[in-house]
Amino acid sequence: MTLPLEGIRVADFSWVVAGPYCTQFLALMGAEVIRIESGVHTDINRRLPPFANNEQGPERSGLWQGLNLNKKSVTLDLKQTEAQELALEIVRRSDIVIENFSFGQLEKFNLGYDRFREVKPDIIMVTSSGLGRSGPYRSYVTFGPPLTAYTGLASLTGQDGGRPERWVAGLWSDHQAGLTSLFGLLAALEHRDRTGEGQLVEYSMCEAITAQLPEAFIDFGLNGTVPGPTGNRDSAMCPHGIYRAAGEDRWLAIAVQDDDDWRRIREVVPGPSWWCAPELERLAGRLARQSEIDDVIAAWTRGRDPVEGARTLQEAGISAGNAATIEDLMEDPILAQRGFFLEQSHPEVGRRRLGGIGWTTPGASEVRVSHAPLLGEHNWEIFVDELGIDPDEFASLVDRGVIA
Repeated sequence: MTLPLEGIRVADFSWVVAGPYCTQFLALMGAEVIRIESGVHTDINRRLPPFANNEQGPERSGLWQGLNLNKKSVTLDLKQTEAQELALEIVRRSDIVIENFSFGQLEKFNLGYDRFREVKPDIIMVTSSGLGRSGPYRSYVTFGPPLTAYTGLASLTGQDGGRPERWVAGLWSDHQAGLTSLFGLLAALEHRDRTGEGQLVEYSMCEAITAQLPEAFIDFGLNGTVPGPTGNRDSAMCPHGIYRAAGEDRWLAIAVQDDDDWRRIREVVPGPSWWCAPELERLAGRLARQSEIDDVIAAWTRGRDPVEGARTLQEAGISAGNAATIEDLMEDPILAQRGFFLEQSHPEVGRRRLGGIGWTTPGASEVRVSHAPLLGEHNWEIFVDELGIDPDEFASLVDRGVIA
């Protein structure tokens, strides 16, 4: 079976997380993704922990390996004219170009959408930056962590009534931006297939993140309310939270979704005399006493294994689950049975199991997973075998640092 994007080639100038996360999906859907890197100013991801066996090195970063399966790597010094011409030759043979440098950086290398269209009129290009390619802040350089603050996301996370907090170390913002670019890219690919026209798809990480906060905008627009952090609580459900369970740093997530769920949880969790008070039969009454309710629930969960406690609540018809650790997930039988995990055999760090992309398609089980590329691993394949550069000329380009 063929995968959905077999036959599609991507010239990937992106780096850090947002761009590579997008092209990771493309590579696992069958596209040939060629990462155009610098051997001097290596991708930040090659320099970030965690490192395999805690030994630092450009091939040992877990973040790099997790975002670059099935890709190829070439190295070019784009400050040099000859390197720019080689990059254009890759683009000429590609369907898609993606980049997420700071605004105007690619143009400093005499590259960019207009130049790419000269060599490939129907090229699709996806370009992104922190705050967009237009507007007063277009030249600002930013990443996911500060954008969680700028976009208002941090103002909605944190403990109930507490200060704003950066959420999930800021990486969610980068991944959300990557998915946004993926949707735009696939739509442009469909448009090209129907019309023969390429497109420039441009977005900002700021807008990609802000678009994920609809409830906050609606609340302010309708009621003038400025939402703030609520921790694990929910304005439409009570009790709702993550409660300490038996064991070291073990937790149990519970969501009582409606009044029927409230009556069910009372049959499982014993409470004090007010536990069956009439005012608690409705959400408003429970919200008014949610701290007291949480204390009763927490007293019950504290003496129970989270998996067993979740099963007891689930059998009573209540949404509940173990707040899993990464170790739990790696041993999760459902994820294993569904083939979520991908195995790579890496020449430097050995065999490793990595997370997949969360969906299946006919032929997906046939995918051959290749390890994240070594820096410049495919220079010979792309420049000599593909572009037809004479081996002696290739050696000269390497000696002069053009291919570097």
